[in-house]
Amino acid sequence: MEKHRIFIVEDDPKIASLLADTLRKYQYDVETIREFETLIEQCMAFSPHLILLDYSMPEMDGRQALELIRADADLKTIPVIFLTSMADKEIVSEILKLKPEGYLLKPPSSEQLLSQIESVLKTI
Repeated sequence: MEKHRIFIVEDDPKIASLLADTLRKYQYDVETIREFETLIEQCMAFSPHLILLDYSMPEMDGRQALELIRADADLKTIPVIFLTSMADKEIVSEILKLKPEGYLLKPPSSEQLLSQIESVLKTI
């Protein structure tokens, strides 16, 4: 059986490493990406089953990134779960208006991370 491929787009190396290590323990094929431009190239080459996308990246925010993903015919069906360190109600409301498949506060517990991912992957 093919492993599910998950891309983690996160500019904080500690959080990216923590998430990747957790997911690899559960047999996911994980790629960490630090820049949005690399994400598009990697998506075209390796078709991930899911993207964990940092909502606050230096060169492009999550809103812009998700809009670009959803505007591309080859990428628009890839599920996206936002990662954010902002728990403010207004920020969470803004995130949910973008209709991602989910969002997680950073750093998520292993249980939260796996639960959201498994829930999303069941739908694809």
